[in-house]
Amino acid sequence: MKRFTPLLALLMALPQLNAEEATATNLPPDPFGSIDDLQTAGDYPVEVDRTRGSFTLDAADGQYQPGSHFANWFWNANIERWGNYYVGLLYDSSRPKLGVQVKIGESILKGYAPRTNALMAKEPMILGKAYIPKPGEYGVSMLTGDQSNVPAFQVKGLHFRPAPENDPHGQSIDGSIILDAGSATTYSEKMRYEPKEEKNCLGFWTEVEDWAEWVFDVTTTGKFQMSVFYGCGDGAGGSEVALYLNDQTHGFTVEETGGFQEWKELDLGTVSLDAPGKNKLAVIPKSKGAKAIMDIQKIVLTPKS
Repeated sequence: MKRFTPLLALLMALPQLNAEEATATNLPPDPFGSIDDLQTAGDYPVEVDRTRGSFTLDAADGQYQPGSHFANWFWNANIERWGNYYVGLLYDSSRPKLGVQVKIGESILKGYAPRTNALMAKEPMILGKAYIPKPGEYGVSMLTGDQSNVPAFQVKGLHFRPAPENDPHGQSIDGSIILDAGSATTYSEKMRYEPKEEKNCLGFWTEVEDWAEWVFDVTTTGKFQMSVFYGCGDGAGGSEVALYLNDQTHGFTVEETGGFQEWKELDLGTVSLDAPGKNKLAVIPKSKGAKAIMDIQKIVLTPKS
């Protein structure tokens, strides 16, 4: 006859757990859900050139004047495309931080440059936006809070890249999304936002390599009707244009509308916005039919019931 010890008898008396109960935990559920469940918008099906329209003022091309507790840099920049630019500092530093001030035109940008590392050394530290009112020669000056042409802090240059004129509108209460011309980033050498009241559009679109992009937030996903409002002068039609909404592609042929500011609403059909948060839309010409491609006033996404 088998004998049971008191401990064995106690274990046999405990209720048996099934597999699901055996892997259970007393930790509370994650209030943010699983990261794997988060959906993000897809990428464009084509490569895009986000360096177009950017330029760099190299340190080697500037004049450096050291001081006892500060230093000055000076450049002459020939800027052909007017509009907004992000201005970034390219540098290497082992200092905790150093004050930096850049002046170009009427824009004065200030910031503190922190210590760099191998991961961030190639990326410019954005100081802010500078507005260039017209093409031409501009003097660019930079003041640093200590010497900045020494091993401890080495300026490499100033980087300029196109910036939108204003921030994009958020999704409206009714679910619609209006991507106006002023909130586009124009990766371009000629095309740009035209702020005159009678224009308020993307114009001077004479180069097929120039393109525009909107980055916007979506709070309510679903199906949308997409329309583009554009104008095209007499004899200037025939350009082929593609719109890339995340990973979706829609194209059309530009038709004459009676004038570059005579707006035509073109319905491009139904599109899907499935991911909340950051989404993006690019307008990229594929060919130029005549002297210019078109002017764009806005793109509108209207929710479908």
